[in-house]
Amino acid sequence: MADSSVFTTDLGAVTAYADAKAHGYTGTREEFGTLLANAGTNLAEANAAKAAAQTSATQADQSANAAAASAKAAASAVGATFYGVDFSGSTSAGTRTGAAAEFVFTPGTDTSAGQNDFDGVYPWAGMRRCCCTLNADGTVTVNAYKGQPGYIEDGTNGEVLVEVPLFYVSGMLDVNPRVSAVPMPGFRAPRKFQNADGSLKQKCYLPAFPGSIGADGKLHSIAGVVSTGNKTISQFLAAARLWGETYSINTSADFEVLAYLMIVAYGTRNVQAKMRGVSNLYTTNIAVTGALTSEAAVVIAKGQLEPGNVISIGTGDENESVAGRRIVTAIEAIEGDTANVKASFTGEAVTTTTDHKVWRIMQSTGTANSVISTCGSPVSNTDGKHSFVFYGCENPLYGNQWRFECDWKIVDGVPYICNDTNYNWSSVENYTKLDSLTLPNEGWAKNLQADERFPWLQITKEVGGSSGTYLADYFWINKSGSRIVLRGANSNNGDNAGAFYVNLNNDAGWAWWNSSADLSLAVPEYRCRLTFIREVGMP
Repeated sequence: MADSSVFTTDLGAVTAYADAKAHGYTGTREEFGTLLANAGTNLAEANAAKAAAQTSATQADQSANAAAASAKAAASAVGATFYGVDFSGSTSAGTRTGAAAEFVFTPGTDTSAGQNDFDGVYPWAGMRRCCCTLNADGTVTVNAYKGQPGYIEDGTNGEVLVEVPLFYVSGMLDVNPRVSAVPMPGFRAPRKFQNADGSLKQKCYLPAFPGSIGADGKLHSIAGVVSTGNKTISQFLAAARLWGETYSINTSADFEVLAYLMIVAYGTRNVQAKMRGVSNLYTTNIAVTGALTSEAAVVIAKGQLEPGNVISIGTGDENESVAGRRIVTAIEAIEGDTANVKASFTGEAVTTTTDHKVWRIMQSTGTANSVISTCGSPVSNTDGKHSFVFYGCENPLYGNQWRFECDWKIVDGVPYICNDTNYNWSSVENYTKLDSLTLPNEGWAKNLQADERFPWLQITKEVGGSSGTYLADYFWINKSGSRIVLRGANSNNGDNAGAFYVNLNNDAGWAWWNSSADLSLAVPEYRCRLTFIREVGMP
């Protein structure tokens, strides 16, 4: 058990306490202590480091700035480490490295907690859901954290986000990704934490739920709704920017944060081998086996639907002439009928006959809330029919629907990345041409490449793998004209799906049910933290 202690200066507390569930430094006085507890494997060295930090503060005329800097240096001096995984050859599974060498990651379900040793270390231990007010100037006000009064996921107390503490990364995702709670030689802060002036945010925010456009026209992150489809990338971006000009949809910077945390935790490049996600749920032409008049329900055979499924009803295939994008709310037995059930759903009543068919599309938002651990899927992590949660983020990076990624594109097979936030798909103005990267033709991805100027954007370099080797994800490309980016796959993509599955096949006019976008925030630190800093006199 690590030591728990506190030391102070006249300007306020610089706390150092250990908690088996929270280790690591992320910039606040509270989190500094957890780093010391994690890094201080030798208690005597840790205590000496804390004393040195206190002495430094005194010598600096009780300067809180100097105390914070000394504390950070002291934490590194007592053995701050990294969590990593190494990959080699065609095998998708890797060898854990650094402090993660003996770690186990077994995702949970709604009945099993599994085993996840990353729950006890930062930055994973610092990720938490919160209800937030998104301000037009780009600031975020945290209204309540999960477990606190006022935390609610339906949007009535703000958008539901996941707060992620600052961390550092090194290595390529497909070779030797590493994560550290503190800066180390060769490590860098992910792009999401970097301000325009070079300073670092102590926290960033990710959407907790897939994006849904509400009646107000804005892109939301809330539970209990159908994530939006049938919109173009420009329409999704416009919906996000109704919050303010700093808001966006998915970018390669969002991908970078989640990908490093996910690949290191999973310990494999084949993410579906750990949590398959919603990749085998889609089906059409489910028979309606009994007629109903003016009911928000449908009669079908047992085992076809479950609560949370998004369905449509019509004449067959993807027809929605009777009911469109309804959420199944309950499955009820029918007296005297052992073969069929009655599935109730949201929305207005409809009349169905045995000539109609049900289209099972995807999962609604919030369907992974029943998982009793930080990571996992309800019912099963392998059947491909259930949403998954990764440290508060539902269905991140893959499954259910493709996600548009708006800050880069390809033109005649050459990638371009935007230099600012003026994303467009009709020209290359304000874009940098990444002509050092040569993209392969379509196939199963083997490895990744990156331009050293933009290390967070890692794109397929070679193909020739399979669904169970190397990256275990497909790479889909059309090298003619301007092509937008879709990532992750949808509820009908099966083995192709995964964090590294990239679709560069469509133009900016693409819009279908299987493509969506999540809210992206590139914002300064939230207001609650600024108030806290003023109280203790720290920068």
